[in-house]
Amino acid sequence: MEKFDIVIIGSGPGGYIAAIRAGQLGLKTAIVEKDKELGGTCLNVGCIPSKALLTSSDHVMFARKEAAKHGIVIDNVQVDLPKMQQRKDKVVRTMNSGVRALMKTNKVTTFEGIGTIILRLEKFPLNRRKARHRKSKPKTL
Repeated sequence: MEKFDIVIIGSGPGGYIAAIRAGQLGLKTAIVEKDKELGGTCLNVGCIPSKALLTSSDHVMFARKEAAKHGIVIDNVQVDLPKMQQRKDKVVRTMNSGVRALMKTNKVTTFEGIGTIILRLEKFPLNRRKARHRKSKPKTL
């Protein structure tokens, strides 16, 4: 079994940045992502795809309403939705490959799967903190 100094669960913006930094500091680092692509919800289905489509929509609105104010006449502006989707997909792919390249450059090992933190309670001194799994009662750590 391979051992790591740090294992990060989730490759969203917080996870992949933490993994990169840990790698830069010389720690043997792994990152676990449940999805096929790195980047989490933000990169793959949330923020980035939405912003890519909004940018395309902004161009449409400029062509329809603002261009004429600049002396630019554009007649019959139409939206090609499949082409907009292709552009959005390309933006996401480009950013995915960038995150993957950063993992490789910083020697971060990637795993596809679901990570779980397993605590051995006897190894932690008792204090006021509590840990709780959603199906169990809280346990004092």
